[in-house]
Amino acid sequence: MKNYDDFEKLTCITKIKDVKDGYYAFDDTVFYGEKGGQLADHGTINGQPVTDLKWDGETLYHQVAGELHDPITMKVDARTRWINTTVQSAFHLLDGYYADKDAKIVEVNANPENEWYIVDSKQVGADQLRDVEDWMNNVIHQDIHTSFTYVKGSEYPDPAYQKYPLVRLVHFGEINTQPCGTCHVNHTGQLQSFVILGTEKVSAGTKIYITVNLATNDRLKKDDAALKQVSATLSAKEDQVVEKAGELVAKNKTMKKQLKALKKELMGMKAKDILATDQVINQVQLDDPSEMSMLAPQLLRQVDHDKLLVAQVGKQTSFAVISPSGKARDVLAKFQELGTVNGGGSPKIVTGNTDLAVADLIQVAEPLLRA
Repeated sequence: MKNYDDFEKLTCITKIKDVKDGYYAFDDTVFYGEKGGQLADHGTINGQPVTDLKWDGETLYHQVAGELHDPITMKVDARTRWINTTVQSAFHLLDGYYADKDAKIVEVNANPENEWYIVDSKQVGADQLRDVEDWMNNVIHQDIHTSFTYVKGSEYPDPAYQKYPLVRLVHFGEINTQPCGTCHVNHTGQLQSFVILGTEKVSAGTKIYITVNLATNDRLKKDDAALKQVSATLSAKEDQVVEKAGELVAKNKTMKKQLKALKKELMGMKAKDILATDQVINQVQLDDPSEMSMLAPQLLRQVDHDKLLVAQVGKQTSFAVISPSGKARDVLAKFQELGTVNGGGSPKIVTGNTDLAVADLIQVAEPLLRA
């Protein structure tokens, strides 16, 4: 554990202590396996990429693709270590901030692509978020030293930790002290950046999305690339993307209304064609199952006898039963006896979709509707 007191210690030379199911334990290690909310390190052992790390009690087992032989040379990937460590330290500092506000962090997520924490309050306004961000960046600028002390577990006041021989305490100046076995920055300036990206109300309180250290750089590059791509797609300058997108959304809404009106008009024409044939069974051509829900009500207002409408739309059969005599739900029940049918309605009209064949629906419905 002492190696984790300096997160910048990334290399060591050691020997194999144990081999179990293809995993190696060593006399010493600089690798950290996922535990306590911190993600696992990446890196190499004797030049071979580490493929997995798992804990067995307090012993960390390492896996590589091939065999290992002494002497063992370890090298942890610095970038991954920095990303994992800095966000973990940020959570400790935030614990200290919220303790002074009589609030508590109840859950965290250290994934660099989606860093967040949940505070146990649903009332988190813009001023409070700005205060958190300003406070954290002030702590970064102060470059407060981190220290570690070890106490006997039997002497630690929390019973949950008394089973351990030693309990490691992490101290961020006067801001926060708590037991933790993960890696932490040596001084707060190493966090480099802390940005709040947004919030979301959740059952436990408020989820606050953040980005820290190199994850901020990655997020900036990713978002900038996406902005440039959208800008090119919209043929708009980057500072005009939001305005251009708003115009497209408004235009899309207008076009959807126009399309709906045209479809309604088209269904009206199909309804006239159906009425002209005066048939009980009517096979129609539709481009979308939703069109059946537009066509059927128009017919119900005009027919004086029962009808079945069926259409093959892709791999699904779309149907509507129109029954002035009130048999529509009876027909639907018969369809459901044949197989899975999604749909519903009233005694005078039902619509739905099924994997059943058109011919099977006609065979069941026709005798009922002609009776």
